[in-house]
Amino acid sequence: MYYSLQNHCILVEGEKRGAIYDFSTGKVFSINENALLFLKECQNKNINDIIDINSTENNSILAFLDELSKKGLCAFYINNPNFTNPLDLIEELQIPQLEFLWLELTSACNNFCLHCYSSSSPRKLENIISLEKWLSVIEEAKELQANAIQLIGGEPLLYPHWQNLVEKAYNEKFEFIEIFTNATLINDSHIDFFKSNNVSIATTIYADNALIHDKITQNPGSFFKTINAIEILLENDIPLRIASIIMKDNENEAEKIMQFCEKLGVEVTPPDVVRPTGRGNDKDILPASYARPLISPPFNTDEYSFYCAQKYHSCLRGKLAITATGDVIPCIFARDMVCGNILSSKLSEIIQNKPLNKCWNTTKDKVKKCNKCEYRYACTDCRALCQNSCPNKDWFAAPVDCTYNPSTGNWE
Repeated sequence: MYYSLQNHCILVEGEKRGAIYDFSTGKVFSINENALLFLKECQNKNINDIIDINSTENNSILAFLDELSKKGLCAFYINNPNFTNPLDLIEELQIPQLEFLWLELTSACNNFCLHCYSSSSPRKLENIISLEKWLSVIEEAKELQANAIQLIGGEPLLYPHWQNLVEKAYNEKFEFIEIFTNATLINDSHIDFFKSNNVSIATTIYADNALIHDKITQNPGSFFKTINAIEILLENDIPLRIASIIMKDNENEAEKIMQFCEKLGVEVTPPDVVRPTGRGNDKDILPASYARPLISPPFNTDEYSFYCAQKYHSCLRGKLAITATGDVIPCIFARDMVCGNILSSKLSEIIQNKPLNKCWNTTKDKVKKCNKCEYRYACTDCRALCQNSCPNKDWFAAPVDCTYNPSTGNWE
């Protein structure tokens, strides 16, 4: 008789403990060191050669096995089941294709936000990337199978040809076109353009009042301009999402911001915490009490995500950003990880090159501490946040918001 994991389950070993990934439910179950060793020993081995199942001395072990069976994770078999590894059924993935890109059209902005990740400002700047180059980048991105694009800045509406780029993306049949703007420049005249080109808008508010919002943007009147634009967009059914960042000056506003979003009728999401990038890399603006949720159980996954997690980073895969100087980076926050420049190389060349693939292929097996953790194929992180929070800016630094110690098996 054999005792084995069901064919929809995978056992992942950590340094101290283990985890059973159940693809039928998406749940991840933690098991202790003894259970891990026992299940490993059961693989392709008759259970009668391991324990005497008729002995009362092994009742506690049998009770544990029965519990796993009731959860649908394991089962007794008369013959060796020799299941095919579920991962063998998934077609081998090659270098991931480009899916999403940010175009940072300009570093000019009419706001001067305290935490700006790109250090944008109202100063007049020359546009380094020509309109023709941006148009060719959009065309090439579509040829590379990208289906989503976001125009950002600075303030993208300060770029004189932003409408040309939107029209190009629409004509190239991008499935998702979004402009991330502070919304202070949006007015009624833009509505028909947004509708005819299938544009979505994203914006940011930092409080439910002008006093705090304008203190962060350092632009008096910006709150009322943004709110006015939000109302115009909602009245005309333009797809809209509102983000928010918490720092020292607005850390008591998080709940009010979510209530304000609910009142407006837009999706309510908890605000993020300022990222240590650009002007945000300043300890003096960090909130004292508000923090992003710590990484903690329960973890969930599926068969495809589990497989991808062993080859690619869950967030970065298939994404890139192009700065206002033409630098290609894996994420708008990972500004030190320059992987090429569109003024000297084609996108197709940059995607094939080692620097970007290093970022896309950053699995948890390469991340410090995570590579010893049994949850590594179900857990996600922000590489840019990990890197920028590390004193020596190590790309493979462990997440700062995880308190699990895989060497002891304890959440500390």
